[in-house]
Amino acid sequence: MGLFSNFLANLSGDESTQFTSRLHQKIAELLPEKNEEDLIKTACLSGLMARIAYNDMEIHEGEMELITQSLEKWMSLNPEESKATAKLCVEEIKELAGIENHLYCLPLRESLTLKARYKIIECLFAIAASDGSVSNQEAEEIRNINQGLLLEHQHFISAKSTVLEHLASLKS
Repeated sequence: MGLFSNFLANLSGDESTQFTSRLHQKIAELLPEKNEEDLIKTACLSGLMARIAYNDMEIHEGEMELITQSLEKWMSLNPEESKATAKLCVEEIKELAGIENHLYCLPLRESLTLKARYKIIECLFAIAASDGSVSNQEAEEIRNINQGLLLEHQHFISAKSTVLEHLASLKS
């Protein structure tokens, strides 16, 4: 699932010092040996993934597994760190109900290429589909994130097409 392999390598120091969120602070406590840039990326990505997974107000096993695997691969976390980070981000999203979502898009859109931001949208659809169905609410949340990442509607449609068989709006 190497969607991000080298896409997340270039946040500058200026951006990293401006970013702070409750999730970021807790991840910094959980992963004290990580540098600030990696902490920001981890907070932003895990926050967005958790937001989509919790959009239907429950976390399914497949969603949690995909978040954990993604964090392990993209952020080079060991299995224990990725599980703990996934658990933390899901708990935070449940508490905050998406209040800080806008904070997660800004650092990513300022530091990632268009292609990398598109890969985030593809990943969010994969997480939404991992429970067998992408609800209209999940798709709408991904559309909002797509806009927050300054992507065009065609990116949203293209990423959505990767999970057509799981779209609740097409199931009767």
